[in-house]
Amino acid sequence: MSLPITNMLQLPWSEVKQEMETKGLPADIADKIGEWVQRKGGDDIIDYLKTNETLSQSEDVSQGVREMEQLFSYLDAFGARKRISFDLSLARGLDYYTGLIYEVVTEGSAPRVKGQQQEIGVGSVAAGGRYDGLVGMFSGKPIPCVGISFGIDRIISIMKARGQSTQRAKDVDAFVAAFGGKGFTGLLTERMQVAQELWAAGIKAEFSYKLKPKLPQQFKQAEVAGVPLLVILGEDELKDGKVKIKVLGIKDDNDPEKDGVLVNRTDMIAEIRKRLPSAA
Repeated sequence: MSLPITNMLQLPWSEVKQEMETKGLPADIADKIGEWVQRKGGDDIIDYLKTNETLSQSEDVSQGVREMEQLFSYLDAFGARKRISFDLSLARGLDYYTGLIYEVVTEGSAPRVKGQQQEIGVGSVAAGGRYDGLVGMFSGKPIPCVGISFGIDRIISIMKARGQSTQRAKDVDAFVAAFGGKGFTGLLTERMQVAQELWAAGIKAEFSYKLKPKLPQQFKQAEVAGVPLLVILGEDELKDGKVKIKVLGIKDDNDPEKDGVLVNRTDMIAEIRKRLPSAA
């Protein structure tokens, strides 16, 4: 997708247009581009792209809209939509980015705006996107890729300005896994939602970012990372309002929780806290 999500530079459009005209772009074309790139928002931008007589005829734009709608569904699962701005003005590495691009900004890193108080104004603290063709240039075969780079110095500067510790956080408390039979979808959205619930409750959680990970692979990922608990989602169990909690590393075959224990979804947080090592 060639459409962006957020823009940190916030240059006045008049300056951007002037540079375009200086480089030979006709004023009427610059004005048309300006009509598009000065828009940002959420679902309203999706609707605009679908209904605009010119843009809606582009297959690239249509593909981008479909991808943004899918992204929005994932953001809804995380409860993060309100933190995202879909901004048509952002551009990054047009020679190799092939899809979604993004930048991350905090209140402390956003550029200072006249008349507003900002903490530091160091700019974006992370940025990246999808670049499916880049690795293939060197490997000789297509390899899908997506990535992000973090500005560690900027992040530490903001944390110090806020008086926050820069020490490493504790390890993950729970790994959210899923399994299913024939036709298993991967329950990616459901895993996102459960992870979000755990984060909101102050429980450090992680999950596989694969669409349909195999259960043994998820077990292995949790074990290698030293995660003490698994929260396992099954299609039938979710329909019944239940999840399975498993303590990793139990060697006693007679332990009633060796294979995990089913708990009501509404009791999940309390049941996890009871089993965390810190609660022992």
